[in-house]
Amino acid sequence: MKKTVTAATAAALMIALTLQTGAGAVHAATAQPAASKSAVSAAVSAKTKHANAIYNHMMELLKKPAKQAEALAYMEKNIYQVTPYQAMLMALKMENAENANLEARNQKFYKDNVQRSLMKLMKQGDDLTSLINKTSDKNLKALFKGARDSGYRLETAEGMFYLVLDYPRFQKVRPYVTNDIKSYIDIMTAETKNRFANDAALSISWQEVIKRAQIQEAFVKSYPKSNRVTQVKALYQLYLSISMNGLNNTPMFDYDSKKIDPKAKAALEAAVSKGNPATSGYLKRIKGFLDVVNKNKDTLTPEVRNYIHSALK
Repeated sequence: MKKTVTAATAAALMIALTLQTGAGAVHAATAQPAASKSAVSAAVSAKTKHANAIYNHMMELLKKPAKQAEALAYMEKNIYQVTPYQAMLMALKMENAENANLEARNQKFYKDNVQRSLMKLMKQGDDLTSLINKTSDKNLKALFKGARDSGYRLETAEGMFYLVLDYPRFQKVRPYVTNDIKSYIDIMTAETKNRFANDAALSISWQEVIKRAQIQEAFVKSYPKSNRVTQVKALYQLYLSISMNGLNNTPMFDYDSKKIDPKAKAALEAAVSKGNPATSGYLKRIKGFLDVVNKNKDTLTPEVRNYIHSALK
């Protein structure tokens, strides 16, 4: 049988010849560089071909909403075998598919019988997996499992149950994507695990509002050409607005007295004191906000309103 000489075999042969016949045999053994380079080139080519096959297969799966769960599982299992750029595209196209199919999924959860069942089943701390184990209804099990396996998680607000994207699950593929998308996944994971608002009221601390706004600002500065910079910019604008306006049920200024929330003001002052408004557009705006608030004795006046309006442009 004819044997193929690989790079590893050639190296082993060179060592063996050196031991047997001395330096004189080395010249013959080192006449293998072309073969070695060829073997390396072939290995690289095979790896590239394999990575492309994985990427293309996932793209084919994502063309069919019914294959979304299969695509997600396939990505999680194989993403380590593709390039960071391909991994980035796989993660973002998965996110796109989840967003595109979210409303259709939610329509199934909005049905009265499903909502009633969830009211009975759901307890604090439950997720789709625990609900699957709780119910004996085969239809509900299939509904919950399909949603979970397709990349969604269950949330509740104002007495309604609904699905959102399970961004914490993207942490599984985070090590393999580009740096900007690593940061994006972290930003969206924080939003998902601890929502900023519930029933139009702030559900995180003012310190957390400031922290998230600064992280979002840093993302926009660091990755101005990222595929997800538009989404993070929108999120940043929301947090900038919250930092000066609050929310309907957690207003920055009291509706009756028009006085600023002292805890919110203290958090903003601490951030400006610790940070550097000269290098942060966010802190520069917040410092300007505090200056005009102090000038108006902590009261919401037309001058304060005008400042907020201009700062949000």
